[in-house]
Amino acid sequence: MSTPTKNSKTGNFWLGRLIFQFLTAWIRSLYFLGEILMSTIREIAKIAGVSPSLVSRIINNDPSLRVSDQTRRTVKQVISQTNYVVKHGSRNEIIILMAISQQRQSQDLYFSNLHNDILYHCKNNNLKVLKTIWLPDKDQIANLDKVSGVMVVGPFTASTIVKIKQVARSFVLVDDNTSVPNINQVKSNFDTITNTILNGFWHRSREKIAFIGGSIIRISGAGKNWGNLIDIRLATYYEWIRKHSFAPDILNVGLTIADGQKAATQLLARKKENPYAFPNAIVALNDMIARGLVDELTESGIRIPEDVSLVGFDDLSITRIRKPTITSVNIPTNGIANAAVRLLRDQLNKSIFGNNIITVPGKLIYRDSFPEKVN
Repeated sequence: MSTPTKNSKTGNFWLGRLIFQFLTAWIRSLYFLGEILMSTIREIAKIAGVSPSLVSRIINNDPSLRVSDQTRRTVKQVISQTNYVVKHGSRNEIIILMAISQQRQSQDLYFSNLHNDILYHCKNNNLKVLKTIWLPDKDQIANLDKVSGVMVVGPFTASTIVKIKQVARSFVLVDDNTSVPNINQVKSNFDTITNTILNGFWHRSREKIAFIGGSIIRISGAGKNWGNLIDIRLATYYEWIRKHSFAPDILNVGLTIADGQKAATQLLARKKENPYAFPNAIVALNDMIARGLVDELTESGIRIPEDVSLVGFDDLSITRIRKPTITSVNIPTNGIANAAVRLLRDQLNKSIFGNNIITVPGKLIYRDSFPEKVN
């Protein structure tokens, strides 16, 4: 058996060192290539004098984008000069998590419309929705790292949102007022507009104000029922009532027209026993409840709005189909969905960084049940 010579040992040493240097250089080149690709949109934005988000929207042919032809041409010219390759064929895959059951969604047109609008805008923004999971369990949440991004819709517990944040590569929280720091979120101004309604009642000497609506179940990541969620509108109602030293009056019912009619029956029965216990103003959680209330109360001789003022939420067509028409809050689900999808898309494209909270305001639409001006 031959013994390795000094020259062969030296040769092996230099060969190993050469291989090591080659591998190190190759790994570094991959790293810097990744850095270049990640920063390309930011560089294009800097050269063109626009925001990275605008560059991303032009690249993705966002149909809702309103920008001058000159700006669009400038961005495209810079894209061409920097040899940026637009991958039109690639699609980011996402999952939608709903914090309510599929049955509840079918009854609640707000969540139904919001979900459909999210699906629509995902398609227009080249995001592929693999599936929607209603009431996800802990195992489903643990596997969220398998997709590019997650759209989290509705009232999850704060601890569950933290778990989602730890697992998901990118995610946006939609229509949830849970206080979790450092997240991207899109919501409406339910609290502000509820205060506007209550103050409007008060300024017209309506002090016996009832809140009528269905409870929302807050779900943990294990699929466990953590009890009824205090809706932000109900929480605002509680706080406003406490501040003005009034007595709270809450009926927890379902979400349909029939549930509104049942609530009206309960109020009328209460009126027979004690007329003072009958409210002179009502906040209804949605327009279905509001329609049932108005129909049943007017049929029983209660004048709307002379005896009872009433406001609903969602601004559905049923508020206008017959007299008295119903004052309602228009919550722009399409605007919320559009903002949420674009926020998630821009995260995935790395054209925005940090934490963003977007509020899409609702609007109070005055009709017969609570007119804007009193004669």
